[in-house]
Amino acid sequence: MPDSRENNTLSIDPIEFLAGVERVWRAHDGVTAAAAYTDDAVVYYGENLTHTGEKLRAWPTRWFEYTKDLDIRKTYRGHAGDCIVGTWESNYTSPETGKKVYERGAELFFVRGDMVYEHHMWQHSWAEGDIHNDKGFAT
Repeated sequence: MPDSRENNTLSIDPIEFLAGVERVWRAHDGVTAAAAYTDDAVVYYGENLTHTGEKLRAWPTRWFEYTKDLDIRKTYRGHAGDCIVGTWESNYTSPETGKKVYERGAELFFVRGDMVYEHHMWQHSWAEGDIHNDKGFAT
């Protein structure tokens, strides 16, 4: 849940913040990625899933080990109060199928000082060569 402190403003440049996140993820630097979160941080993703504590600290490195050829680009979309909004596009080779996987997502970073205390992610993923029935919506 967003921080309800009276002064919810950024003390950092939100565009540079997101560019820094992109640099770390493009470098596959799990240690630096994990260090960007406060001790009490929560990452929300998927169907009611979260990362906290040690699970959160291990998550970036585990993801980079799984997506060895990950290529990711992040785009700043806006900010308000202590929240920075971005989108991303990425691709990697699935170690399970050998197929190229493409992703497109959006994320909210709630920032305290220069560290993330809450992070929300949504994404769509699809494998190369998948045939989709375009019904005008996706689930």
